[in-house]
Amino acid sequence: MHGANDVALISMIASKADKSLHKYLIFYVSLIILTTVAFIVMPIGALFVFIGFSCYHFGEQHFNDKVKENNYWAKLLYTSYGALIFGLLFSLNTEGTSTIINELTGVTFSATHFQSFLIIAAALTAISVYINLKNFESGINYFQEFFLILLMSILFELASLLWAFAIYFVIWHSIPSLKDQVVVLYGKMNRSSFLKYMKSSILNWVISITGLIIVYYVSTFLKISFITLFFAFLAAITIPHVIVMFHLNKK
Repeated sequence: MHGANDVALISMIASKADKSLHKYLIFYVSLIILTTVAFIVMPIGALFVFIGFSCYHFGEQHFNDKVKENNYWAKLLYTSYGALIFGLLFSLNTEGTSTIINELTGVTFSATHFQSFLIIAAALTAISVYINLKNFESGINYFQEFFLILLMSILFELASLLWAFAIYFVIWHSIPSLKDQVVVLYGKMNRSSFLKYMKSSILNWVISITGLIIVYYVSTFLKISFITLFFAFLAAITIPHVIVMFHLNKK
């Protein structure tokens, strides 16, 4: 449901650019097909690209309104912070993560690989935070940011991989993103704007949920892990969704 309303956002982008909506939609769908094919042809490469885009997207969503200038150093912060989130998730759920990656790509990663990824991500985040000190808005609460990381660490440690990812994705990513989308589409966040957003999104959400149910039964029929198939589909829609949100944030 999180990315299902991209059609409305693309319509707005096409309208402001005075270009054909169909061209944008064709490009969007083509990226999904291309990513799907990439997971079949070169799964490990596609996985790394998916994780890279996701890292940037998670960080951008979290820090986009906390920096003064959306420059290259800010983009480094976005990517390293997103990588830190993934590093925590992977390192604290090594068995589940390794199983899904193996089913997707046939490659097995050890706990050491995930821990190394976490250490590098944490170091890059610390460096990028230091570099962006003068670029942060004056109201940023550094203690709160550190507390959030600590809270997520505890959550990822206690919950299973699926629950840990779901809670982070819904509470820390999707809901703030929904608010941003309402503001972009309707100018401000209030009851009237939210109802307009719900009305414009409901059909896309119903189609999205219906598709997910079909995927569930297909995975059961083919005896494929639903979580693995779910992440494969998630990867396919993530890249075009990230590009849409990048364009909106850029403007």
